[in-house]
Amino acid sequence: MAIEWWVVIATVLGPVVAVQTQKWIERASERGRRRQWIFTALMANRATRLSDEYVRALNLIDLEFSPKRFGGSADRKVIHAWRALFGELGNGPPDDNQDMNVARAWNERVTERLVDLLSEMSTALGYTFSEEELRRGIYYPKGRVDLEQSQIAIMHGLSKIIQGTTSLPMKITEIPASPEAAQLQATLNEKMIGAYHEDGSLKVRVQNT
Repeated sequence: MAIEWWVVIATVLGPVVAVQTQKWIERASERGRRRQWIFTALMANRATRLSDEYVRALNLIDLEFSPKRFGGSADRKVIHAWRALFGELGNGPPDDNQDMNVARAWNERVTERLVDLLSEMSTALGYTFSEEELRRGIYYPKGRVDLEQSQIAIMHGLSKIIQGTTSLPMKITEIPASPEAAQLQATLNEKMIGAYHEDGSLKVRVQNT
């Protein structure tokens, strides 16, 4: 009798368990694809850190690598590395008035934190990238670097003008004028000069009426 009940239970629960198992596999696969996208976006844009894709990938790390949701020491190390990078990003970049050495040191610290993050993330995803590969394996044309720096300078300049902390520099190189206007201006200057004595006093003529 007991064996018959187990057969019934197994018959009823078998399809349910199979469906739930399939759903779990699908969720795990989708999560794996999202985590893979984050790593790919960071790797592909680690030389262009102003891109929207790079920023979006950073902001998804807490969601997709949360050890509270899925556990695992590898994910916990990813979150710790992200927090260290986030701390550096929140402190800078330095103001324009500061020494360039300070700005360079800040950029180097950000790069080191990013390499640490990519290293921990690659380990969590099963890759074997070395820190040297993550740091040096980047191709970014100099023309793109110059363009990006120019865009940053333009944005900073416009921001200062809008905030009223600086003004737009202007230089007049030529004032267009017609020959007639120039002649009238010369005649006016002569009459103004003739209206004064050599000592600077104004010539006055009294006319009887």
